[in-house]
Amino acid sequence: NLKKQRGKKHYLIFEGVDSCFYLYVNGTFKGYSQISHAVSEFDVTDLLVNGNNVIDVIVQKWCISSYLECQDKFRFSGIFRSVYLLTRPKKHIKDYSITSTFNGNEGVLTFKNLSFIPVNLEIDGQNCIVLPKKEQIIKVQNVKIWSDKTPNLYDLVISANGEKIIEKVGFRNIKIDGKIFKFNDEKIKIKGVNRHDTHPETGYTVTLKNMYDDLMLMKSLNVNAVRTSHYPNAPEFLLLCDALGILVMDEADVETHGANCMEGENKVDKWLDFANNELLTDGIYDRHVALIERDKNRPSVFCWSMGNEASFGKAFLKGAKYIKNKDKIRPLHYESMQYGDQRYYYSKYFDVVSMMYPWKERIEDNVLNNPKETRPFILCEYTHAMGNSSGDVRDYWEMIYNNDQMMGGFVWEFIDHAIKTEKGFLYGGDFGELDHDGNFCVDGMVTPDRKIKSTALEVKAVYGGKLQSSPIIYDKNLNYKENSNLISIDVDDDTAEIKSIKVDGKEVLKSKLTFNAIRYIDNDRYLVMNLFDKCKLNRAKPYVLDKVKTDNGYKYKCAMCAPTMRPAVYFDVEYIVNGNELTIDLSYEKADYIQKIQRFGVEFAIDKDYQKFSYIGYGPYESYADKNLSCEYGEFTSTASENYDINYIRPQESGSHYATQQVVVDGLFKVTAQKPYSFSINPYTTKQIIETKHNFELPKNDFVNVCLDIGMMGIGSGSCGPQVIEKYCLKEKDHNVFKIKF
Repeated sequence: NLKKQRGKKHYLIFEGVDSCFYLYVNGTFKGYSQISHAVSEFDVTDLLVNGNNVIDVIVQKWCISSYLECQDKFRFSGIFRSVYLLTRPKKHIKDYSITSTFNGNEGVLTFKNLSFIPVNLEIDGQNCIVLPKKEQIIKVQNVKIWSDKTPNLYDLVISANGEKIIEKVGFRNIKIDGKIFKFNDEKIKIKGVNRHDTHPETGYTVTLKNMYDDLMLMKSLNVNAVRTSHYPNAPEFLLLCDALGILVMDEADVETHGANCMEGENKVDKWLDFANNELLTDGIYDRHVALIERDKNRPSVFCWSMGNEASFGKAFLKGAKYIKNKDKIRPLHYESMQYGDQRYYYSKYFDVVSMMYPWKERIEDNVLNNPKETRPFILCEYTHAMGNSSGDVRDYWEMIYNNDQMMGGFVWEFIDHAIKTEKGFLYGGDFGELDHDGNFCVDGMVTPDRKIKSTALEVKAVYGGKLQSSPIIYDKNLNYKENSNLISIDVDDDTAEIKSIKVDGKEVLKSKLTFNAIRYIDNDRYLVMNLFDKCKLNRAKPYVLDKVKTDNGYKYKCAMCAPTMRPAVYFDVEYIVNGNELTIDLSYEKADYIQKIQRFGVEFAIDKDYQKFSYIGYGPYESYADKNLSCEYGEFTSTASENYDINYIRPQESGSHYATQQVVVDGLFKVTAQKPYSFSINPYTTKQIIETKHNFELPKNDFVNVCLDIGMMGIGSGSCGPQVIEKYCLKEKDHNVFKIKF
């Protein structure tokens, strides 16, 4: 029920609509817009009437812009950001730009009045009038600078014709000094994450509280920067970054991810053809203008990004020139230059060089040891945080901390993408769609409902400066009430599996004690294709090649073998029974045709009543050869249900503990070994974890599952990043002696 005011303008504002929309006001067509993550503003003054008005918005799911907005995310359509009617004076402030730097203790504010009317400025007790199309410099004495640690902001009141706009101004310096990026005249490391606007119940729509909570969670994890992947995040997000102290790499809503595989295979030359198609110039250029003009005055923005995964060609030149002409201070980033027209690679347009998921050799060859490369280097995406991940974050940061040219990086990514349902979280393909990426977008440091995963804790440790594992020094023995009764075992002579362990005649096992060489984590997805699909290691079973009965046990020579396949792993095992102690002397050797094995050890089940356990090793979180910085070395207690991280939406290996000396399962047994080992005690078997697609589908078992591993392969981030570094892989052959006292 509108009451029109004489001498006023009425604007209808849409802050985000996917993918395009037509606007009608009281039956009259007003306009069209097709940048999903941009602000669309319509002057509807002449179409509105006093009283009730009818606004019709026709939103289409797809349009030509869909080719330019092909980002890795759930695809939703509709109005997902704020819509409002803004009433302003007929002659009002149209535009302005703010540059705020400092020189010593003096802040320097440069204000450009880009409007057609004079405006009044007030800041820090100073007042002045700036005429149309003129520039004013205001100096603030004893200035408090803005940084991620001290996000000091000043109120700048801009007024004209009875209207006031309050801008938050942060004084900070941004400079590239040779190969080094400096913030506030000092070297800085970008400890960043990539972030989408996403919520498990509301999709692209996120509230102010959602955004605030995300940023506070980031701060608690030692994160100091965000890349807005792969579009400008909600306008309020930038204001919160200003207030809380988060540096922002602000990215345009440009990605042509699918353009390079429209013919059924990935072709970089097709991608370049798309980038060279000048029919796209206006669409790409508009997106760069929309990015800069909306966020140019935000102090938290330290760098612009032209977009993501869209190659670079003629269609991008107009936008690049616009950004460089518009902002002389902030650097411009665009990782996809490396796939584009190489004539522009070392051009004046791009101030920083960037890569996704490179490893040490590539960084050294292309950047650090490249005499042509004189720009700072940043990892716009690294350590792909899908599932149980980020085993490589330590090794990346050993390079970053030790080289001034390396600015830092942004973890891919902050939040898992999934949709909350009554059953649980669902991902790609769960809704009957034909084209999807499965759980590939379930790739965050935190869950969709923002629960912390071990990946986030590992990143926190490294971003906090920790690069060395806690030393393995611990002489204490865990308290353990030994059973003086005798044990007996029954072994299957065809498979060398223990069928029965009895303590004073009472059965202990709920399943055979068998041998295990496999696991599933998302980061092993490409290795699994080889091991499971080609080599059939997941179908391999133990077979006895030779056996010897000893005075107090059994010795076997064995092989793990799948039907129709040569043996994948050869192993020897000897069981020795001595009173209440079972010794398992185990060694293995990988077959040459197997690329690598993920683990090797024994696995068995015990009654679910034996939930509680204590151990000496890396804890209290899950730990692996390449992922233990968030842990300390010491004595810890847990339970099977607490130990397994049920928050992995796609179930996977979890709860292993690296370099363990002792494990005590309360009331049942104690495990020691000749040398440190990995173990897990979980509510599920390895097979169940591998074969279950969603965490809510995991079964309720009447047992807990025990794994004792000679070794467990590192975690890495190979779901999209580099494979596990060799030093964290299992040896071709290895050996350990486990002693289990009942």
